[in-house]
Amino acid sequence: MMGGGSGRKSGDTWIDIDAVVVGIKKGHLRFELFVDPDLAFRYRRGENIPLEDILKSYDIYEDAKRGEHATDSLVKDAFGSDEIFDIAPEIIKQGEFKLTHEQRVQLVEEKIEAIIDNLSKRAMNPQTGHPHPPDRIRQAMEEAKVRIDPFIGIDEQIPSVVKALRVIIPISFESVKLQITIPAAYSGKGYNMVSTTSVIKSEIWNPDGSWTGLVEIPAQKRQELYDELNKLTKGQIRIEVVR
Repeated sequence: MMGGGSGRKSGDTWIDIDAVVVGIKKGHLRFELFVDPDLAFRYRRGENIPLEDILKSYDIYEDAKRGEHATDSLVKDAFGSDEIFDIAPEIIKQGEFKLTHEQRVQLVEEKIEAIIDNLSKRAMNPQTGHPHPPDRIRQAMEEAKVRIDPFIGIDEQIPSVVKALRVIIPISFESVKLQITIPAAYSGKGYNMVSTTSVIKSEIWNPDGSWTGLVEIPAQKRQELYDELNKLTKGQIRIEVVR
């Protein structure tokens, strides 16, 4: 992997001095590998990178920094195999390793964007009945000093994010009631769009062939319905929030 004097030897493999340890716990035991931090990071995020390039040693350790190797029997009991290329994907993808500052910033920003996208589609402002724009959610997260963990799933973090946001902005996941009038030329297709996404509370077919209905729809579905009906009717749809 590396020649010269800028590495240290482990078995028959040279380990770069900038290699990092990635480890995973199996019961009361820990198994560790030496990896290239940038390539491991990219592999973990889905890039197709050969394990030969990522691994800085083909050894499996209980304590890599101390050079304490894991026995083949322990490795096989834990993973069902003692072959490095069978085991390495799980350790690299699911294990823990120290990120560089740039990597952590990148992961946190990606997770923030995903949370903002989720909230802008699912939540609304109960005072207006309209969704919060993504920029407003981001601003509120900054004002509330929301801390995002790059390694925890979105669904697990949203409850604490929403709790923090409610100090800054009104936010709700409740449904919203709309009064919709669809012009006669589009009433057939428009009615099907509404009925598949909403609960129709009351409706009337007007003398001119247009359709008017009072519907209840989950907040996260409303913008999608707005967009579909506007596209269908070329902007001739009439939608009002009913409070």
